[in-house]
Amino acid sequence: MQSGGLNVKITVNHDELAQIERLLPESAKMLIHVLGYSATSRLINRFGGVTLAAKSGAARERSGGVHALLREVLTEDESRKLIGYLGADQFYIPRCDSALRELRNARFIAAIAARQDEGMSIRQAMALLCPEYGISDRQGWKLIRSSSEAGEQPGLF
Repeated sequence: MQSGGLNVKITVNHDELAQIERLLPESAKMLIHVLGYSATSRLINRFGGVTLAAKSGAARERSGGVHALLREVLTEDESRKLIGYLGADQFYIPRCDSALRELRNARFIAAIAARQDEGMSIRQAMALLCPEYGISDRQGWKLIRSSSEAGEQPGLF
């Protein structure tokens, strides 16, 4: 992901989405209510940051083939639920940057701890993991420091 300081594509699974739900925008919570966590996570991963129009009938193909796109990530039943809820309105699939950033940070802290458990020094782990997670070492140190100050065990969950 590019905006908001995220330069690594972060995907989220349905369990993680449930854990970060408090950080999600209302539009994502609406999608969860209609489709559930699994389908919503697939939509965010594939279409986050995109507005789609779910026209039906004769206007279906003029809407850019959104039904075909939705079928790439949703089951027929899930697509019907979404279209039934939204009707012909346009709908925005949020990027969920804030929530995904927190998820990325938690994954980073957990990965640092795992590398240390394997015998790697924290500096080696930082050199390896900062580029992988798309953050600077300064940001990595801030994350480690804030995690330590909060008295948290590595990892958010």
